[in-house]
Order: sequence, then C-alpha cells, then structure tokens
Amino acid sequence: MAYSYKVLGQDVVLELDPSVVAVRFQPDLPRSARAEATEQSGAGPFSTRFEIPGEHLTIVPVAPPMPGQIAPADTMSKLNVRAEVSQTLPVFCVGGNQVVAADRVIVGLKSIEDVDAITEKYGLTLLDKREKSAVFEIAEKTDIFALCALLDSDPIVRFSEPDFITIGKHIPSRSGSGAPDAASLQAPQSQYAMKITQTDEARMLHSGSPEVSIAILDEGVDTKHRDLSGAIRGTYDGIDNDSYQEPNSWDGHGTACAGLAAGAGSDDHGVLGSGMGCSIVAVRIASSTYSGGPWVTSNSIISGSIGWAWRNGASVLSNSWGGGAPSNEIAESFEDARTRGRDGRGCVVVAAAGNSNGPVQFPGTLPNIITVSASNEFDKLKTPTSADGETWWGTCYGPEISIAAPGVHNLTTDISGSSGYADGDYIPNFNGTSSSTPIVAGACALVISCNPNLREDEVRSIICDTADKADEYPYISGRNDYFGFGRINVLNAVQSALAGVPVA
Repeated sequence: MAYSYKVLGQDVVLELDPSVVAVRFQPDLPRSARAEATEQSGAGPFSTRFEIPGEHLTIVPVAPPMPGQIAPADTMSKLNVRAEVSQTLPVFCVGGNQVVAADRVIVGLKSIEDVDAITEKYGLTLLDKREKSAVFEIAEKTDIFALCALLDSDPIVRFSEPDFITIGKHIPSRSGSGAPDAASLQAPQSQYAMKITQTDEARMLHSGSPEVSIAILDEGVDTKHRDLSGAIRGTYDGIDNDSYQEPNSWDGHGTACAGLAAGAGSDDHGVLGSGMGCSIVAVRIASSTYSGGPWVTSNSIISGSIGWAWRNGASVLSNSWGGGAPSNEIAESFEDARTRGRDGRGCVVVAAAGNSNGPVQFPGTLPNIITVSASNEFDKLKTPTSADGETWWGTCYGPEISIAAPGVHNLTTDISGSSGYADGDYIPNFNGTSSSTPIVAGACALVISCNPNLREDEVRSIICDTADKADEYPYISGRNDYFGFGRINVLNAVQSALAGVPVA
C-alpha cells in the first residue's frame, strides 16, 4: 500500500518504518492488559514502548518478519482483532524521525465560510477554525490518505493533509561535560563563531534594536536566564495555547538557540548573540517527556505557532527544527509570515538544513527562506570526517542551501542551574545546524536594526551577497550546494545595510 498525499501540488510518498507500529488501546485499559495484548500479538517488548503525549497512542517495537510475513502489517492485523485495541496505525520514517498520521486532518479552504459544509459532507468534527484552514478530527479507522485524496478533489478545498505527529531525534553528544569555568565565559574570547563571522566588529558599527524581535520556535526558552531575561519581548506555548512556554528542565535546546541569536552577556562574562540588543519572542512548539527522550510536536502546533509569532511582532523566525513530513499548512504559514509580517515588509524566515549528512530536510526545502548549513571552527564544511572531531553527524546539503554558519562547539546559554544540558548556566559545545541557524537569524535582526525599512527579500539578499566564499568547494555563479552563497559575514552584511540608510 502506498501512503501518499500532496504538498504544493507534488506527491509526497512516505516510507514505512517496519520496526514499530502505533497502537491506540481502549480507554482506561490497565498497563498490564496493554502489555499482554502487545506481546501476545508478537510485538514488543512493551517495556520499550513510547507513549506519545496527549495523543493516546503508544509506539511499540515490531519483531523482524518471519519468511512470508510482512512487517508491520501482520503484527497490526493481530493487534486489530484484540478487544484491548481500538486501532493501529503505521509509523513512517521521515528525515531520520518517526512520523504518525493521527486522527486529524488539516484542510485549506478557498473560503473559510465553507467549513460547515466540509464538516457535514465528510462527517468530520471541527477542532480549530483558522483564517484560511481548519483542523478536523476524523472518525476512528478512517483511511486518512484516502480521505485526503477525496478532499483534494472537492472544488472548495485548496489542500488537505494529515496532521502529522513528529517524534524527533536530538543530535547525539550535545550535553556538556560540566559547567564552563570562569575563564571560558569571557564571551568575546571564547565565542569563536563571532570572530569568524566578524560579528564583534559589526556590533561596534551598529547595535541591535529592541524593536526588532527574533522568534525562537523551539522547545521553550529559559526567560529567567541572566543573559536572556532582559531581551524577552513575548512568549507563547503552541502546545498548550497559552503564554507559559518555559521548557521542561531537560529541554535545553531552545535556550541554547536563544543565546546565539540574542544573548546579552557582558563583555567579560556570558554569551553575546549575533543579534545582541534585539528582542526575543520565545515560542514553544515541541517538548520531550524525559531527559534524553525524543521531541514531539504536530504540524498543527507548528503552523499555529508560526502564525502567532508573526502576528505578535516577530521580525525574524528562527527554526532550529526539521525532518518531519512536508506540510502545506506549515508552508502557507511561513509564506504568510514572509509576505504579511512586519506591516507588509515581511518576516525573514531562517531554517536549519538538518544534520543527517544528506539532502536538506523540510522546512529547509521551502522557497524564499534562508536555509542554513553548518561550518566548523576551521571555516570548513561540517562533515563526519571534518577536523572538529564530531564524527557522528554532518550538515545536510543541496540546492536549497542559502548560507553557512558555525555549527560546532558553540558556547551558548543553557537552562539556569542544574537543568538543561549541563550544570551551570552555559553549554560550551552546542552543535548542529540548530546551532548555525540562530547565528544567522540574529544577523538578520541586526541588519533590520540598521535599516528597518528593508523588505525581507532585501535582507535575504544582503545576507547572501555579503557572505565569504569559504572552503575549497567551487562557487558556480556565486554559490554551491554546501555553503550556499558562502559563510555568513555579519560585518559585511551590516555595512551593506547601513549603506542604504539615508545620512541625516
């Protein structure tokens, strides 16, 4: 069976993960009964399951198939006949992450006034009515891919897609070995990325403006951190749809990103972000349920959070996440931000390329955004064999790459105290394109601070046109698939932005 749907008019075919299956058990079933049903059906062990928070779905492992069997279809069939099981769902492998099509569908409508007609015609339950789309619950055991194909043929529908749940993997070996010592926290001396990119010199020419905000769409930001608290302008939790977005004590990723984007430590202590002086809008789009566990989110959570960010004053959207199923709803939310944010001048959208040493991952594949790859402290491309010693990952690459930025061994903020990645308030080795992306996002905010009238496409052009042609990869017509237009040079970008500011 082919599992496919359309995104931006193109077919997306999903790859089945044969090692696991998602199970929805009957409500209030004791754990012992769930374990027995799982293991008697040839799945398990139940002890290694993963409970998807808020979804009443359990991911359980599936044994390799015997000759003549098909995994996980045979196991799903055995589970589905059991009284303890309400439904089983396939799990897909996308960008190294696990993805599940839950019991929700997102429908883009030509007129939002048609929401009632769609609800009645297809037997849906409305969950969330948005400006141009709606999220619906579908009846149990509905073939969601067949439903999407049917909806796509309806003349009042622009697009339809499952509201995918993404169970994402953190890049390994990111935790610190302990709190950095006082000497290492002398920010100008220890943040090599700010030297390579000439950010320190750029800040001497022009400081970031608090009127320019960077949205950190991530696992939440520690708003009480001494290097971040003064920069916080707004907060939103897309998971709970409220303003309290503080991260779980072990979810340090968003706090680390915020420090590289707009940390405001002092010259002799702490972290200085590339957009220091600009504000932070902290937006939680994902979380994990335990230390070292996978992060979990859904496309409806992400898209709703993007909409909240640009409508609430963000100038730049920093996205150090990716690898989920491509989405019309997310793409449209970014496009709305890009064309309607900042009173029509548009928000700059910055996205991580990914860390799988292969093709760029969604949303970095979208047009008209800045997609960021990773370089290292030697100003070379980050690969599993590069001289930085981190053999377990390499930056993604491809024609979508716009720019590169340092993504290895970056000193940045951590959740205060013993929480986060390490004891203390900082992590000395934050890595991945997650680490590169906020550096570029902060630089974009600094450019806008220099000239607030710049349109988002002009900011993108400045960032790309002023980059340094680093490393040995040839630049054909000014770019290549590894560094894009080059490694970011913040000083050059600021000088270019200032050149367009009329002199009084």
